[in-house]
Amino acid sequence: MLGHLRAYTIWAFLALLILVMSIISPNFMTLQNFSTVFKNLASIALLAFGLTFVFLGGGFDLSQGATLILSATLIVSINPEGGLFFTGTVLLIFFIALCIGSFNGYLIGVHRLNSFIVTLGSRSIVGGFVFIHAAGMVVSAARQGPILEFIGLDRIFDVPVITIIWIVMTAVCWYIIKYTPFSRKIAVVGSSVPVAKFSGLKVERLQTSTYVINGLLAGLAGILIGCQTSHMAPALVWHYDFDAITACAVGGISLSGGRGNIVNTLSGVLFLGFINNSMILIGVPYRWQLILKGLILLLAIIADMQTKKSYA
Repeated sequence: MLGHLRAYTIWAFLALLILVMSIISPNFMTLQNFSTVFKNLASIALLAFGLTFVFLGGGFDLSQGATLILSATLIVSINPEGGLFFTGTVLLIFFIALCIGSFNGYLIGVHRLNSFIVTLGSRSIVGGFVFIHAAGMVVSAARQGPILEFIGLDRIFDVPVITIIWIVMTAVCWYIIKYTPFSRKIAVVGSSVPVAKFSGLKVERLQTSTYVINGLLAGLAGILIGCQTSHMAPALVWHYDFDAITACAVGGISLSGGRGNIVNTLSGVLFLGFINNSMILIGVPYRWQLILKGLILLLAIIADMQTKKSYA
């Protein structure tokens, strides 16, 4: 009951925020501003959806930000122009993201290693390769390829292509978690591994699959970021995974496993996105933005602990 009330509360706070900002800032309630907010949320939303699968299965992943950055730097530096070259590059990036997710899933799901430590190590390893590839500088292309430009900058029926992509992925992830036996199985694993094993579920395979899904979504998020620019500074996008974790926590996804859905994650993503947008419009300094987002995360974790106690 408390979990459902918390989910409704986030939507109510989001509506209140939009109402207040429409009064405070004349530039807030415009089609251009809302279009910008939704476009900028694409990568954070995909990361948050991937984390929803991991959290649902009782895991944790700190490496997805590094996977995102690696994918973004690769797509920018390779800068594929032809359709076949672009397809090959995307498949290569997805393969690398799949390998990172499988590596994490294998160590955590099969060997039962601590998910926080494993993914922290993966984050450092992948991040190291990113900075070797970028030589600690900005990765750039002389001219962005037409396909990348279409995905990153063009619109269909006045809606950014990137926004369309992440909305479609929202529907896909929502369907998987809402209606497939797979999601119910990983929820059982996240709630109690012994119960899942006693029920005959293949715990190792299920937990590994959540990290694979998370890795693939992080790879897609990185591709979308890379499509929006011909210059990529890896050091500037390390905060994306923090924002994704915050969005999940705010949306009411249980960080201890067993509970969560895409609608709740979406509420956290939108709330965080409009909070960021509001702070920029009213001129809040960046250092205070970081403090506020940190406080939001702490409050969300406290709320998660209270919800967990209510289920106990």
